[in-house]
Amino acid sequence: MENVKKISLITTLFNEADNINRFLKSYKNQTKHADEFIIVDGGSTDGTIKIIEKFSDENLNLKINLIVDKTCSKKFVAGPIAKGRNVAIEYSKYDYIAATDAGCLLDNKWFEEIVRPFKDNNIDVVSGWYEAFIENNFQMIYADIYLPKLNNINLETFLPSSRSIAFKKSCWDRVSGYPENSLTAEDTKFDLDMKKIECEFIFAPKAVVYWDCPRSYEEAIDKASYYAHGDGKFRLHLKKFILRNIFLFFPLNILFSKNRRKNFKLSYGVMLSYQLGYIKGLFS
Repeated sequence: MENVKKISLITTLFNEADNINRFLKSYKNQTKHADEFIIVDGGSTDGTIKIIEKFSDENLNLKINLIVDKTCSKKFVAGPIAKGRNVAIEYSKYDYIAATDAGCLLDNKWFEEIVRPFKDNNIDVVSGWYEAFIENNFQMIYADIYLPKLNNINLETFLPSSRSIAFKKSCWDRVSGYPENSLTAEDTKFDLDMKKIECEFIFAPKAVVYWDCPRSYEEAIDKASYYAHGDGKFRLHLKKFILRNIFLFFPLNILFSKNRRKNFKLSYGVMLSYQLGYIKGLFS
């Protein structure tokens, strides 16, 4: 008889009233559900909590456990997302954890695909995939330039986003959880920590979530700085950061790329914003 593993699904959020129904419905439509679904809310004030409570009451079979913890917010901790994930995992009952973000849409086979590799007891971490949720022309351009292409990724170096990942709870415990000292890049650091202790990763390309990439030039600039701050905080991609400083004066990386050259203002603006955000992270 097959050894069926029980899985805890986790997510953390704050003030997601505009998106949470969409996310919850995408979970309800999954071909397979978790044995428990732990949602940690950092003290939302926009009605998110009531929406989740109503949905949970109407869908008891989904076994949603909502935990409201105000310490999982920017007011109390530098890394509220990481703190929320750690709190959720501490509450979890089972030895296998799947994680995603409440701002995403889940493909209806996402959960089934993200946990499928655990049939092999030697697998420690499952790297899922993510694609853009496109609603306007700018998002299409942004995704074409900045989102990794499935057929181009290097499986040796690919690091999963925690919007689409699953792992053994023992791995999380061995690396002392997600780092709570940064708002961003906490999932990259978590991946690298698990790589350091030689956890066995496997890629699951059919475990797809869809996320809202920036909708405008201004949002793209803000996001670049936002994500770069965490990279700088953890000294990630330091060689690339140094190289990009040269490209700020001689933007050959843009000029030699057809897509980036065609959208020079966006490409250069994102690069400049990233560099400035990285510097802030270095000295934070």
